Amino acid sequence: MKKSLTLLFIATASFFSQAQNTEACTEAISLMTTSVKAKDVNSYDYLTTLRKDCPTFHKSIYTYGELAIKLKIEKATTPQEKEKYVRDLLKLYDEHDQYFPGNGAGNKMKKGLALFDNKIGTTDEVYNLLDVAFKTDYANFKYAKAMYVYFEILVNKHKANSGIELQQVFDKYDDLTKKLEEEEKELTDEKDALLSKEESGQTLTDKETARKNRLENNLEIFEGVRNDMDNIILELSTCAKLIPFYQKGFEQNKTNEEWLKRATNRLDAKGCDSDPLFSKMSEALYKLNPSAEAAEKLGVVEYQRKNTAKAMEYFNQAASLHTDNTKKANLYYKIATLYSRSNKAQARNYARKALEVKPSFGKSYLLIASLYGSSINDCGNDQFEKRAVYWLAAQYCDKAASVDSTLRSKASGDAAKYRAAAPSKTEIFQSGKGGQRIAFNCWIGESILVPSL
Repeated sequence: MKKSLTLLFIATASFFSQAQNTEACTEAISLMTTSVKAKDVNSYDYLTTLRKDCPTFHKSIYTYGELAIKLKIEKATTPQEKEKYVRDLLKLYDEHDQYFPGNGAGNKMKKGLALFDNKIGTTDEVYNLLDVAFKTDYANFKYAKAMYVYFEILVNKHKANSGIELQQVFDKYDDLTKKLEEEEKELTDEKDALLSKEESGQTLTDKETARKNRLENNLEIFEGVRNDMDNIILELSTCAKLIPFYQKGFEQNKTNEEWLKRATNRLDAKGCDSDPLFSKMSEALYKLNPSAEAAEKLGVVEYQRKNTAKAMEYFNQAASLHTDNTKKANLYYKIATLYSRSNKAQARNYARKALEVKPSFGKSYLLIASLYGSSINDCGNDQFEKRAVYWLAAQYCDKAASVDSTLRSKASGDAAKYRAAAPSKTEIFQSGKGGQRIAFNCWIGESILVPSL
């Protein structure tokens, strides 16, 4: 009996102790959260207590703790104090991963950015942290800035003759481009779902509208990083450098599908596709695996050879094989641009195909606008009706601006030019057609409502 009472006492004491700890941890988190939101540097004191007494209590210790340390970094008055808190932030990231593994926060990547953003440590330390993050936590390497910094440092190492070969730079560029595409696909797929809802006549909720705006902002950031990376590597990947570089490695890599795919992608992107090496590599790639990428490359080869019908066969084969809607849309757009020189109706057909699979593919709307804008002599019964086509072209520019914020400036500028070239208010008044609908019974097959005065 005495033993049982002792055990009961211990259990009861333990229960009350745990309850008190839970209450204390909950209160400390609440105080830290409130303090962080008020931008009070004293939030760090609550974090210190939580890290010591409640490290496994709740993941919010680390999400708000990150902000608490960043407040300390902002308020640091000396380089030494600043570095102290930056290093402490790195330690907090490690603790987060230790106590809440698989948290998806991308802490390994954040460690490299924390050093870079605060100018702490060396570029080698920054690069090594980002390199480890990219290789061991690829799924959570999601920040566009991290991708850019990672690549820029590597390129600078190559330029400084620090043992980084050109092939390593190309490989890293391809790896990061692939990651950019994956992140952009995730964002655009979500955005396309919202656009499809709007197209069906449904109104987005305030939350959905805010989310759409955030998606557009993030896509603009990724687009900027992509352009910056392209600019960095541009001087390293001219045809004059690429052709002999890949010629040297072709024999030993002619059965290496990944090498051939990346090499032909780069030659194609840099406009080196007219060189015989591109044809040789594309044929070797298709022979290894008649994939979407390989078929597309052979389409380019046949188009260079002026075998347009054969080229379109390969392009359509590639489009049917692509499972990624962004790649499919890009290819349909490519076909559309090729047809735009000879068959406007077919060009529009493929531009619409791109929009079917990717509603946010604003470039297709701009291409259709261009096709219409260059058709004023093909449509209309008189000069007024011919120039009325410009209003229709402007509407397609408006659509481009509405679905793709990265094109908004160009699309708005093009729309303004088309409207300026359309009939003026005086001409509308003289024609008596204000408020009437004009049908274009040519290849366009659409109509436009003349603005009312």
